[in-house]
Amino acid sequence: MFHASLLEKEVQAFIEEHLNDDLQQLALKGIPYKNIPVSKIIDQITGRKIAKNKFAPVFDRPGILFPPKIYLEQTSSFQTACYKASLVSGKSLIDLTGGLGIDTFSFSTKMESVIHCEKNSGLSEIARYNFFQIQQTKINCLTVDGIRFLKENQLLFDWIYIDPSRRDTQKKKVFLLEDCEPDVSTNLDLFFSKTNQILIKTSPLLDLSSGIRSLRYVYEIHVVAVDNEVKELLWILKKDKLVSPKIITVNINKSQTQTFSFVWDEEIRVKTEFSPIKKYLFEPNAAIMKSGGFKSFAKAYSLLKLHPNTHLYTSDKLKTMPGRSFKVIESIPFDKKIIKVKLMHQKANITTRNFKMSVEDIRKKFDIADGGNWFVFFTTNCLGKPEVLICEKITN
Repeated sequence: MFHASLLEKEVQAFIEEHLNDDLQQLALKGIPYKNIPVSKIIDQITGRKIAKNKFAPVFDRPGILFPPKIYLEQTSSFQTACYKASLVSGKSLIDLTGGLGIDTFSFSTKMESVIHCEKNSGLSEIARYNFFQIQQTKINCLTVDGIRFLKENQLLFDWIYIDPSRRDTQKKKVFLLEDCEPDVSTNLDLFFSKTNQILIKTSPLLDLSSGIRSLRYVYEIHVVAVDNEVKELLWILKKDKLVSPKIITVNINKSQTQTFSFVWDEEIRVKTEFSPIKKYLFEPNAAIMKSGGFKSFAKAYSLLKLHPNTHLYTSDKLKTMPGRSFKVIESIPFDKKIIKVKLMHQKANITTRNFKMSVEDIRKKFDIADGGNWFVFFTTNCLGKPEVLICEKITN
């Protein structure tokens, strides 16, 4: 995977010069370096493009090497890697599935020493070279299967970190814990013989209740979103800490980081009040929606819910909360004649919550274009009736 000629100044300049090129056309046209496969150049250009958006400022620089694109798909962004690093402290950490090493690098800013395990020799070599390039000396790169390394060594660690591969042997995407490689749930006894604290990254698609059952020692779950898109779930496991997990939701934006937390078992016991729509409408951010803490959210911000399965909230008072806030202009029943009068041939930002039609079907049926200043929610109210809420967004 590592090709020394890629490091030559002329080749690095070529990569920089063609960052905005159509890569298919470039591949067909060929490159002026007979000793370097075209695919290797394409990998570097693709990697640099991804790095500008995902890995800056660490790996967005000349002289950094990248593996094929498939190895970058599961790699953490710099933002989420920094968040992970904020969760750990101590002297030693081992990253059992190191990959390109974005997470490993971030951990090294908080720990005295970090071991990067990667069984793919080419990927391990690239990570080792990149760490040398950015002068990170706290990281020891080992070309080894992380699970095997733990079994064959007597070392103890303050933290074990693992990001199981979410592709099976046929390279198809998976997200259930038992389908990932390695299967974390079957290795917990091994892990806890080497540490008291484990941090696991999983797909955002994993069901929280399923993960809690499988992982058994869950102390905290961090639901991490960036710009209101859930990117990953982080599971902190602690030995001898058999408590109801705390759920921490995080939505990282350029201007702020929104957080909300609740205790898993307490969510079941919280009582929620339901109400017709009032003056304001509130929509929790994506991390809260993923967490399932709908009743805890209502209680924390003294909000009323529209319906048990409609995760929208209302109040006569404007609240500051982690999500979007709207002023309700008008609420109308889901009646074709009324909707045609109010919305047909108009522009609106449409959202559906607990509703029988999709956004696309609504746009086609009523000829509503996307955009404009109106935010229209097609939903179900506290009486179980379909309702349309025409709103204006409140900007913070």
